[in-house]
Parts: sequence; C-alpha cells; structure tokens
Amino acid sequence: MIKMLKLNTVLLRQRRHFLAPKFASKQIKAISTVGTLLGALLLLGNAGMAGAQEEEGPSGPLDPATFSSTLTFTSDYAFRGTTFSASEPAIQGSFDWGYGPWFAGAWASSLINQDVDKDFNALRGGANMEIDYYFGWADSVGGVDLMVMPLVYTFPGQDSSGARDDTTFELWTSAGYTVGIVNLGLEINWAPDEYFDNGDSSLYYKGKVGVTLPMDFGIDVGYGYTDIGDNNDFFADDYAHVEVGLTKALLGFDLDLRYHDNLDEDKIGDNFALESEVVFSISRSM
Repeated sequence: MIKMLKLNTVLLRQRRHFLAPKFASKQIKAISTVGTLLGALLLLGNAGMAGAQEEEGPSGPLDPATFSSTLTFTSDYAFRGTTFSASEPAIQGSFDWGYGPWFAGAWASSLINQDVDKDFNALRGGANMEIDYYFGWADSVGGVDLMVMPLVYTFPGQDSSGARDDTTFELWTSAGYTVGIVNLGLEINWAPDEYFDNGDSSLYYKGKVGVTLPMDFGIDVGYGYTDIGDNNDFFADDYAHVEVGLTKALLGFDLDLRYHDNLDEDKIGDNFALESEVVFSISRSM
C-alpha cells in the first residue's frame, strides 16, 4: 500500500503531467504568501512520519503513514501546452491521503497575478492562486495500471473580481502498461461543462512513452490534444501540444527538465501558449 501511496503522490505532485501511477513523469516574479506558507506547513506536518511504518504498512485508513505531502518549485506552471503563470516561476504543493487503491488530496499552485498582469490575461481572471481537490482509485489490473479521478479546479480570488469563474470539474482517467524498461500510457480527461469558464464541454487526450534509464534517470515523450466546444473565450480553438522530459531522482529530490511546444499557438495567443519552452522543476515528497 505504501508503494501505491508513493506512486499516487508522484502522480498528483505533477498534476499537469498526469498519467497512470507507474509511468507518471505529475510547476516568481510574485509568489503568493499563501503558497509559501502552504509549502512550509506541508513539509513540517509530515516530517515525523516513521520509516518503520513504510516497512510494515499502515494499520488503518487514519494511520499517519497514509498521509504524505509534496513541495515543488518550477520555472513555469505548464498545463497542456499552455502557461498558467505567464512563463514565470511558481511554487506548488500537495497534501495527500492514500489507503489501498483509494486516494484523495488537495493540490495548490501560485499563479501570476492575473488581475494586474493584463498583458497575460486581458480577460482579468482575478486569481493569483489555484487550489484543486480530488479523490480517486488507482491500481494494477492484469498488469495494466489504471486510474480514475474526479477533480475540481478552483481559483480563489475570482469571486471578488466578478469578471469570470474558472471553477471546473474534470474526470481524469488513465491506463499504463510496462514492458521491460518501456512504459506506455494513455490519458483521457473529460469536462462535461464549463471548461475554465468556456461555454462547452471538453475532452483531452494524451499518449506517452517513457523509458527507464540507469542511475535513476528517465526519459519520456508525450503528445496531447485538447478538444473544446464551440462557445469558448479563454481558449480560442482546439489545439495540440508535445513535450519531451528528462527526469532524475537525486538525494530524495525529483528533478524534471521538460521541453514544451504548443503546435497551434496562433490559435490561443502568444502570451498563453508555450512555444518551444524548457521548464525545470524540483520536488520533494515527505
């Protein structure tokens, strides 16, 4: 169970790169004070977890070993070929619970202040922080790693601005299969209504191939496509993106160097699309 909990934590820590547990790859000019305090509390709250419990497994769903947290610093908050931090650094953190195949948690990220950075968001989104809530099931069935996860994106601060409400519900599903050192993954996510304050539902598809390398290195390549309904204002059209990542586990930290390219940047605007950008992230889980 502890192994599955750790895999779920890796998955959720890098929410914007979600895939099934085994092949999950799941980021200041102005970092919010709330984001900084969140990260500190996450680390302090989990510093006392005993290593012996990892060996034996948790005694029940409320055992301290069922809880974990992750803190991430990233050079850009990248999301499906777009930037949610105006190509500026961000701080992110999660607090997670996992027992057997079940998990739940909350994930948060600082954002560039959209209410004052009108060049980034002419629509004046009004939020400078994102908090997402999720629960789900993740397990291996017949050698295939499966995950189903309802997720709600929220953007505190938008309520006061009144300009828009980007609160979005999305159903995440993924499947992965490992052949030797090669990991294959497919992700399909569905938002039934109001995809980031757009008028229609959306579907996101992503395929990914990863290879486990010696010395705790890994490399992966992914292709994603966002299919959006007709009545939208934030995203101008459907679009595709690609990414190539190099990962490394080092001294308890997870390093991620990732190339992003939006193949349809002309459809969604230069200030929002990631055009041939390299993003570096460093994470630590407790």
